[in-house]
Amino acid sequence: MKLLFLFLLTLPPLMFGCDNSIKSPAGYPVESIIPVTKGELPSVIPESSGLIVTQSGNIWTHNDSGNSNELFQIDSNGNLLRTLIVSNVRNIDWEDLAADRDGNIYICDTGNNDNDRRDLAIYRIPDPDTVEGDEITALVINISYEDQKEFPPLKERRNFCVEGVVWSNDSLYLFTKDRSEPLTGYTKMYAVPDKPSEYTLAPIDSLFIDENERHMRVTGADINFKTGEMVLLTRSGILSFTNYPKGRFFEGDIKQYVFTNDIGQSEGIAFYDSKTLYITSEEDDDGFAYIFKVKLP
Repeated sequence: MKLLFLFLLTLPPLMFGCDNSIKSPAGYPVESIIPVTKGELPSVIPESSGLIVTQSGNIWTHNDSGNSNELFQIDSNGNLLRTLIVSNVRNIDWEDLAADRDGNIYICDTGNNDNDRRDLAIYRIPDPDTVEGDEITALVINISYEDQKEFPPLKERRNFCVEGVVWSNDSLYLFTKDRSEPLTGYTKMYAVPDKPSEYTLAPIDSLFIDENERHMRVTGADINFKTGEMVLLTRSGILSFTNYPKGRFFEGDIKQYVFTNDIGQSEGIAFYDSKTLYITSEEDDDGFAYIFKVKLP
């Protein structure tokens, strides 16, 4: 299956077209998309990990683990416009951003590379576009996983690192980045109410992606409220979910979009409109991080 996936990556874009006979290793229809580099991110954002577009059309991001507890507003070319400090929390391992229909932003401190954390949390703040000044305090949603009994578990069970989150119908849906060895190829999905409290979460679904290609692990997520399309980001492309029952994304139509070129360690994704998404990457070996634009067919 790995050979098949690598073969797909080498095909010219036009060879994919809308030919549903081409399948991913998990059996999903495959089509290629072209990431367009929009610009470099500023030096204060070396590890862009979460990304969101607000109701006003502004782009916000944050850094990965061990960096400052700040959100950064950037334009579509990566230029820094504003910095907002979330003053009452730390950035232990911020991994993604989600927004609800009221404009509230959820910062997911759910990165868990070693699968040994007991302090996982999601921070809720108002729409940052409406915040005056450069500081805000967050409300806290504390979470743990019902199916995790060991910290860390055996390597073959390490699938408790969440790097993708979306909001839908008063709940946050969390998607794991599989860190098991050997790789199981699954992302697990959890759901948690969007109200500040303490919750123990049981997995509500899982999806097989690819057990042989580590670049197919989930690193980000977003949802388009107008169309209902939900997407999961990987380093190699995007998984799209449409026509699903309420909150059951994996039971809908699934399509895999493969990037035509390598965009590095991509971890942030956000819809700008129904067909346009922005993606951000962390610094490459030369010390540059970028923002990209992709158009879905």
